This record gives sequence, structure tokens and C-alpha cells, in this order.
Amino acid sequence: MTFVDVARPDDGSVSVGPSRRLGQRLVVAISMVLVLVAGGVTAATYYYDSVPLVEDTVSYPVVAVAQLAPPVGNAFVAAVDPDFYGSDDSLITRRYVAIVGDEGSSWRTRIMVKKAEAGYTKAEILDRYLNRAGYGRGAVGLVAAAQTYFHKPAAQLTVAEAAFLAVQLHPDRPEPKAGWEKVLDTMVERGWLSPAERDGLAFPG
Repeated sequence: MTFVDVARPDDGSVSVGPSRRLGQRLVVAISMVLVLVAGGVTAATYYYDSVPLVEDTVSYPVVAVAQLAPPVGNAFVAAVDPDFYGSDDSLITRRYVAIVGDEGSSWRTRIMVKKAEAGYTKAEILDRYLNRAGYGRGAVGLVAAAQTYFHKPAAQLTVAEAAFLAVQLHPDRPEPKAGWEKVLDTMVERGWLSPAERDGLAFPG
């Protein structure tokens, strides 16, 4: 037997080195990951599209936010979520979805909030929320609240009266007078009410 005979493989095959095998396995692994990711994206898109935009109607009288004086509407914003106008995930929107949305997972609720923020203007969201929220004493909706507490149409609410009702929606539910003061102070801080106007208001409770 010569040196050449010893050096030549018996079956004529060429062995695959460890580095080449590792590379092949890596390619297969990456391909599998890409397939899984693509499937996940498709499923997530399908699920997102299956969640409807929150739409509903009510059988009782409502008032459009456009009929309220701007400071009146802002009293409720100051009480519930002062960052409402600049937020894409506002507490006001989440509360609206919680009132009218169907029961589901937290993920489904987040999608409904996102779609509401994208599908409605801020005025529309505020309008829908104020006309469906509960204000205590059995009053549901701003029209009922204005009649229950002040015996007047919602469109005629004053800033002081709106701030009083807004305390009913405050996340911390403070004592009425202290909450009323806090709502007005927030309005001044946000530029929705001048200090002079604030000083001229009397607690209506």
C-alpha cells in the first residue's frame, strides 16, 4: 500500500467540516424564525382588523360638546385627564371604551382604545364619554346630570356648575368642595381659565 492509497478515502466521499454543518443549521434556524414571525404578523393583523371601532347609540337625550362653552367642556377634561388633548391613550377614551365596549381581553380593549383615538376626533370622544358617564344620584349622561343637580339644560351649565359635576368623574373622587377647587386650579394651570375668572366663581353646592 502506498502513501497515496492511505490518503485517499475508501468511498471517494468528501467529509463536511464542523463549520459548514453549523452554517447549514444556522440557515435552517433563521428560516424557521422568519416563517414563525411572518405567521405571527399575519395573525396579529387579522386579530387587529377583527376588533371593531366602538360605535353605539343611546336612547336618552344627549348634548353635543359643541353646544357647551369651551371652559365648561374643559372642566371635565381637567377633572378626568388634563393631558387628554395631547394623549393617544387617554383615560377619557379608555373610560368611554369601558362603558360601551364589549367584554374581552385587555389586549382587545387596548385595540379598541387605539381605534377610537384614530377614528374619532377629541371632541367626538369627549362628547361620547360625557353623554354616557354616570354622575351619581342615578344620573347617566350630561343632560340628566344637569337636570338632576341644577334643574337646567346641559347647554346652559356654567363653569362652576360643570366643575361641580366633573368632580363626580374625578379618578380619586375627592370631597366635593376640595375637588371643585382642584378642578378649577387645574383649568388655570392649563390656560383654560384665567385667574381672575377663577376667583370670581362660587361653589354651587
